[in-house]
Amino acid sequence: MSKTRLRPRCRLVSRRSPESVLERIRKKLGENNQLEGQVVQEHAFIRIPESNQHYWSPELHVWAREQDGETIVYGVMGPKPKIWTMFMFFYTGVITSAFFGSSYGIIQLMLGMEAPFLWSIPLGILGILLVYGAAQYGQYKGREQMEKLQGFLDNAVGEE
Repeated sequence: MSKTRLRPRCRLVSRRSPESVLERIRKKLGENNQLEGQVVQEHAFIRIPESNQHYWSPELHVWAREQDGETIVYGVMGPKPKIWTMFMFFYTGVITSAFFGSSYGIIQLMLGMEAPFLWSIPLGILGILLVYGAAQYGQYKGREQMEKLQGFLDNAVGEE
């Protein structure tokens, strides 16, 4: 898991078939009372039970695909979809505001006018840093649960 990624990823290789890997995940989910989830077609969604979740609790989306005679198991960890959507909304809003504000400020400057909209450049950078900092704080708060999800996947996919 990379420390600086907004949505850490993992990649495992197995000699089992994708169906076998997903069946093992389904079986391990049934045995594990600290995690819950579901397996749908070639995807698995693993999460912390609602009684143990907090605002920053991560979820793990796993999919298995056969490639070159091996099964590649990909996993992406991230916050709940509504939290992820909120962060993407904030990023988009800050970037869009900074872009149009700075464009307007540069036009004002080129026309020889006062250019107070140039303040949108440092404010946009500050906004991006604040949103990124909040995302990193959320990862820090959810780190223990992320490690639990990663350990579960390693255990479920691991070769015997």
